[in-house]
Amino acid sequence: MGLEKVIAEILSAGKKQRSKIISEAEEEKGRLVSEVKAEAESTGKEMDKETEQRVALMRQQALSSAELEAKKRILQEQNRMLSQVKQEVLSALSARNSSSRKSLLETLGKIAAKRLNKGVIYCRKEDENIFIPPVGFRKLCDLRASGGIIAESEDGAYRIDLTFESLLEDLWSQNVREVYNILFGGA
Repeated sequence: MGLEKVIAEILSAGKKQRSKIISEAEEEKGRLVSEVKAEAESTGKEMDKETEQRVALMRQQALSSAELEAKKRILQEQNRMLSQVKQEVLSALSARNSSSRKSLLETLGKIAAKRLNKGVIYCRKEDENIFIPPVGFRKLCDLRASGGIIAESEDGAYRIDLTFESLLEDLWSQNVREVYNILFGGA
């Protein structure tokens, strides 16, 4: 019977040892599961934070892109309107009545005569009957412009462009900021 008692004690000790190992394993399993859950929760929060940051960045980029596109369209429209106003001014100059054009052409002729002693002055066919060139200049009526004149030295070496297009372009370059402010309120 002594052997049975030893075996029973060994079995009993084995059961206790087995229970202790299982209990420790269950504790280790619980600890590992808790760590993994905490780590997964932390990683999830980090991923949520990263996702929120990415969404915010994408939103900001989309907003910036839309603002830039809107500004581009506004500038295109403003440029179109400035060009239209410039064209309307040129049309209004061209459509002036004959007495007004005559006075303007005479003034332009005097300007040309101050710079050149003699030569040729080109004017439009429509202005042939109202424009009298300054002394020393002959008139050719084949100017293809909205109005004004071009004066040329006798040898053709010098040209003075006093067409409405050229004069308007010079004035426009000098005053486009003021025109812009009038049209768009300095926006």
